[in-house]
Amino acid sequence: MKNEHALPETVENGLGRASAAFPLWAGWPIQKRKVFFKKLRALIVERQEELAAILAEETGQPIAEAVSQEITAALEMIRFMEKAYPRWLKGKRFRYWRPGFWTKSNRIGYEPLGLIAVIGPSNFPFSLPVMQACAALLCGNCVMIKPSERCPRTAEFLRPLFKDAGFPEGVIGVVDGDAKTAERIISAESVRKIIFTGSYETGKAIAERCGRFFKPCLLELGGTGAAVIDDEADLDLAARGIAWSAFYSAGLSCIGTKRVFVMPRTSRAFVQKLIEETRTIKTGNPADPNTDMGIMRDPAGMDRMEELVRDAVRKGATAWTPEGDFCDGSFQTLKGPTILFPVTRRMSILSPEIEIPGPLLCVQEVESMDQAVAEANRSKFGLGASVWSRDLRRAQNIARRLQAGMVWINDSSVGLPRFPWGGTKRSGWGRLFSKEAITELTELKVVSRDRRLTSSRKFWWYPYSRTKYEMTLCLNEFLYGLRKRKAFLNFLKESLTLIFH
Repeated sequence: MKNEHALPETVENGLGRASAAFPLWAGWPIQKRKVFFKKLRALIVERQEELAAILAEETGQPIAEAVSQEITAALEMIRFMEKAYPRWLKGKRFRYWRPGFWTKSNRIGYEPLGLIAVIGPSNFPFSLPVMQACAALLCGNCVMIKPSERCPRTAEFLRPLFKDAGFPEGVIGVVDGDAKTAERIISAESVRKIIFTGSYETGKAIAERCGRFFKPCLLELGGTGAAVIDDEADLDLAARGIAWSAFYSAGLSCIGTKRVFVMPRTSRAFVQKLIEETRTIKTGNPADPNTDMGIMRDPAGMDRMEELVRDAVRKGATAWTPEGDFCDGSFQTLKGPTILFPVTRRMSILSPEIEIPGPLLCVQEVESMDQAVAEANRSKFGLGASVWSRDLRRAQNIARRLQAGMVWINDSSVGLPRFPWGGTKRSGWGRLFSKEAITELTELKVVSRDRRLTSSRKFWWYPYSRTKYEMTLCLNEFLYGLRKRKAFLNFLKESLTLIFH
């Protein structure tokens, strides 16, 4: 077992090596950098069974889920970025056909930032930091990863992985540690940007510390995913999709569904189908490939979940668990997926500030789709949402009105490499993985070159004069105003005056 947090010199040594390695790594063309990512993918595949066992043990997620949601997701994202980033990082050239500017050739380029620190979460401790690190590395940055202190074996797995893939010394490092280590990393002058994945409260603290050091941060925070079910929806499909979205990763996925809004006419039929679907979920040993839902290893989260459930039951909801229905709060401990129905605004669980913990799903009746959208948007989080309907035009309209970074129609919690990954409101700042992430991981630089054949002055250079002043007024009127004929004649007059003065 590693120390509670890394020694200060360990962090400083890693930062020093990264700073020394940056000029070489940033100077290489991306095609040369790509080679290391192919080797990295091959190593992950070679060691995937070992990794899956570690993830199942440390996170409590089923080993089959660790393979599909962590390992496969990371492999697919790395391969996608290998192909797409070289094209996206090429930069753009353009000319501007305005008098005085047509001799200029302009280029907008993407320069590496320098050293980027990735502070990883405990729910997806492998895929998220690895994908984030690979995106930054492909852009020419060096990276320091601080994995979650709750997952020391995952950190130990990561440390030799990049070295064995052949990455040059110092280009990427892995440092153990807790919040104190994160503070030292953030305060280091050589670190140019922070990428953090985790809860809103921790993200807020990191943003405040980054602000003290005038340092940008990219925050991927929590969500309370909403599902809106139209009266014309396929209820079987909705129940299956929402049950998986709500309970995979023991309900700890930031894009998982937490709140369902359904009309009274179909609410009880939907809840019954949801219960039947949830009843088939096999809970048990995470190391067993037949297990659907493993163990929630966060006692504080479980305590908070039980507190919210008891409050809802006291105020009129029924809590359904695999052990049965509870209307009076008589259950002792929640051990698996839990459904609350019907929930109302009187209950703490629907407070806009709440991040619903664990495998807990709330179902609320609404009188209209307008009310469903309004209730969904009450939350101060906005990462993922879903709409379920056979009427795709109506579903599209609802999706546009939902305040979330990602909205799925007749599906939920699906990530594609081209998606700009991120949310609105308290769900974070910035976007990752997609083309939109390039500007998050690089410094935009404009280089404007003027091919001039003479040393004559530009019109707007010194000296100024009344004639230039009048010409500029006429030119503005001609180019941007409505009285173009009059402006053109006045411009000619002033031009002749300037020429023959």
